[in-house]
Amino acid sequence: MKKLLSICIPTYEMRGLGTEFLKNSFDILFKQTFKDFEIIISDHSKNNSIENLCNEYKNKLDIKYFRNTEKFGNLSFNINNAIKKAEGKLIKILFQDDFLYHEKSLEEIVNNFDLEKDNWLITSCIHSIDGQNFFKPFYPKYNKLIFLGKNTISSPSVLTIKNKRPLFFDENIIWLMDCDYYKRCYNEFGNPKILNKINVVNRIGKHQTTNYIVNKKIKLKELFYIIKKYAYNRIIQRTRIG
Repeated sequence: MKKLLSICIPTYEMRGLGTEFLKNSFDILFKQTFKDFEIIISDHSKNNSIENLCNEYKNKLDIKYFRNTEKFGNLSFNINNAIKKAEGKLIKILFQDDFLYHEKSLEEIVNNFDLEKDNWLITSCIHSIDGQNFFKPFYPKYNKLIFLGKNTISSPSVLTIKNKRPLFFDENIIWLMDCDYYKRCYNEFGNPKILNKINVVNRIGKHQTTNYIVNKKIKLKELFYIIKKYAYNRIIQRTRIG
């Protein structure tokens, strides 16, 4: 029987921290009061560490593991691969280093998502470095300049979407991949459902992709790409209206 919720986790070695972070997330997922979920792992690792960990937890959690051998290092591609494998009516994105804040996190998210009316939901989050101490609670909102990097929503780990012709992340960008996705969700579905309760922890640190891959050159390149992308979209829309 298909589960109501698919939790999509894109994974890789994460500079040697991947299994540690994922194990922590699995332990919290196991304790959730809401149980009707599957976990979709799309793994960009070049070794078997993540796969071995998933095998250890298969008796405790409904884990579907997929080794992804294409486009190594492309996070958007890896997330998209997980989304394509998801069978639940709802898809919850959860990055490998992030985790749920408390045992009722999934329950609160699912109970506040109206399958008849809502297409995307974003929840509040908090931050941590060591996974034990928390700071900087973050309450999301949408803004019309979000596609330019003014991220007032946070990482995709706060996101839940309806699994009905779901949008996919733009595989041409790294730094602005979440901001671009939120912009397209808004264009397609309108404002998100906002859940102003903290249900996700965003882990920050040197392990993050943005800290060792993204530089000024990449940021400028992606800004030009985004500006061109949405300028083109506006031209197409005006042409259709005319």
